[in-house]
Amino acid sequence: MDRFNCPRKQMALVATAGALLLSPLASAGGLMVWEIGTPTLGTAGAGWAAMPEDASTAYTNPAGTVWRDHTEMMAAGQLLYGNLDFSNGGASTVPGNDGGNAIEWFPGGGFFAAGHLSDRLGWGFAMAGNVGGVLDYNSSWKGRRFVTETSLIGMSLLPSLSWKASDCLSIGLGLNVMGGYYKYESRPRSGLALGDGRLKYDDIDIGYGGNLGVIYKPTDTTTLGFTYTSEVDWKFRDDLRLKDFGPLFSPLVARLNGARTKIDMTVPQTATVSWQQRLTPYTTLYSNLNWQEWSQFGYIGFEIDNPNQTSATINREYDDTWHGALGVRHRFTAGRLQGWSFSTGVAFDSSMEDLGSRTADLVVDNAWRLGLGARKELCPGLRLDVGYTLVWMGDTRIDQSGGAPFNPRLQGTYDNYALNFFGASVQFEL
Repeated sequence: MDRFNCPRKQMALVATAGALLLSPLASAGGLMVWEIGTPTLGTAGAGWAAMPEDASTAYTNPAGTVWRDHTEMMAAGQLLYGNLDFSNGGASTVPGNDGGNAIEWFPGGGFFAAGHLSDRLGWGFAMAGNVGGVLDYNSSWKGRRFVTETSLIGMSLLPSLSWKASDCLSIGLGLNVMGGYYKYESRPRSGLALGDGRLKYDDIDIGYGGNLGVIYKPTDTTTLGFTYTSEVDWKFRDDLRLKDFGPLFSPLVARLNGARTKIDMTVPQTATVSWQQRLTPYTTLYSNLNWQEWSQFGYIGFEIDNPNQTSATINREYDDTWHGALGVRHRFTAGRLQGWSFSTGVAFDSSMEDLGSRTADLVVDNAWRLGLGARKELCPGLRLDVGYTLVWMGDTRIDQSGGAPFNPRLQGTYDNYALNFFGASVQFEL
């Protein structure tokens, strides 16, 4: 299907600018991650929507806040360290180095609060980011024609209310106010010589969506949870900045440099079903199933403000993703570990892209997660959780080609692609 609505004489301009600008970043099967510094780090996300047992339920399932006996607050912090090193496969056509490690230390975390207004009404507030990340390659690497630096970071504010419909069922609704920051830089070829030009774009926008949650407790030992998050639309607008281009591209630079440029992105809708089962008074099992509509995110709107109002919708041909997770937590009641709880979990996330749609600005693949966690009640009403999650994507291949007139190609493998999340949270009661 033809998605372009611009005249034929503008096609070259759209192809050039569109290939350079559309550059979100992901860090697993899609742009969303399960790691926000909360206790779910220790279960690899398992039980995400069925954990109405602390203040982080204000983020993971708003229906859980009404189940809290006291007003609770949680502060969570996290550090990400990645391994994303490119190895040239021999067919790359742009001279340069391998780019270095594109994902190094990156902070994250959030703040969460939950309580009840009455026996039937609860409230929640959450502030956290679980969308996007940062890639920062060496400016002289082999893939610089496509990208040298890109950031897409989403931060959500989530006020919510919950209602206990019966002794075993609650429903929650939340407003998702999501701020987005987008930045992109690359080094296109400047002309007939092998010199580098420079392209830069960045902006901030705020989008709005909604969250729906349901908690069902058929027995004292079983909790089922469901959450749905709606789409959130971002409309980034910035003046495109071009410099250091030679005379070959003078007409294109004259049109694009300083031109007001709009890029529309859609954070997709998601649905999650979770299960929590207390096997014994000390051992609890958790599980997840999740779906995310990344195929919709693949359609990205692009518009340049010029006399011809050049615009297009570019389809990056992404797939919807699914996620499954299983975890367990056990509390020790005797011995040296008395008072400690330990957790572990494993998860799998399918990839939103395959080799044909993978690009250097968005490197994702099927991912396995392994989570480890520990919990300790420091004193009545004060709890500490620490956790670690490894996200393993292994050897991820890439074969990206650019358009005329120079047809750059990046071909090779990201060897042992992995992400490491280290986090801790403190919860206290008021």
